[in-house]
Amino acid sequence: MLSEGDGVEVGPGAAVLANYAGHVWGSDTQFDSSYERGAPSLFSLNSVVDGWATGIPEATVGSRLLISIPPELGYGEQGNAGAGIGGTDTIVFVVDVVDTFNASDAGQADATPLEVPDLPVVVEGELGSAATVSVAADAEEPAEPAVYRLADGSGDPVAMGQSVAVAFSVVYWDGSSLETSWSPAYGESADSEGVVSPTSGPLVAVLGQGTIFDLLDGVPVGSRVVLVAPSSESGPAIAVVADVLGAA
Repeated sequence: MLSEGDGVEVGPGAAVLANYAGHVWGSDTQFDSSYERGAPSLFSLNSVVDGWATGIPEATVGSRLLISIPPELGYGEQGNAGAGIGGTDTIVFVVDVVDTFNASDAGQADATPLEVPDLPVVVEGELGSAATVSVAADAEEPAEPAVYRLADGSGDPVAMGQSVAVAFSVVYWDGSSLETSWSPAYGESADSEGVVSPTSGPLVAVLGQGTIFDLLDGVPVGSRVVLVAPSSESGPAIAVVADVLGAA
């Protein structure tokens, strides 16, 4: 650690907003830099190289880190030819931790509640804390994707092309599967009996890639919504309660 910030500690599996520059050790090759792009990047520690997933947790917001990553914790023997990284190269990053969204985080507790008289599912959980979603046995399946805004946060609306940190719980319409990012809000692993499986951290969704989270377009940061989508070749209809934690 080059300097220690005084903000919140980054937890395992968090979504992290950070500025960084990456270099190949022992050379002048800089293969990536958010500083040069002029904006920090938002990413999930569940979907980065192991060196970041293990090197960033326990740092605090405001910290500057120096992370040295050997091949086995980076891109492996195959390297990353597009970035000029060979299979035996050690890579090193300077990382400024700008913000973190941890597995226990939710949207704004003081978000503005909205009337939703036609909500097709049941949501439990106070604003600012973990939520669950369930579908009544006689509930009619959605015919098309839809978003129901339960409460509006005070942040900026998110937009297509942005990376968005989302805390969520999801259930299939027939109740056959449950999943949540709010680990350990609901206990242990899921099975066919419907016990919830934690994913251990918020999702980072890039809006505009054809997922259900594209429905978040225009929703303010801090909000809580319900997203529904009809059945398809990939599975049954689903319902998601989602809190928008941040965007970049």
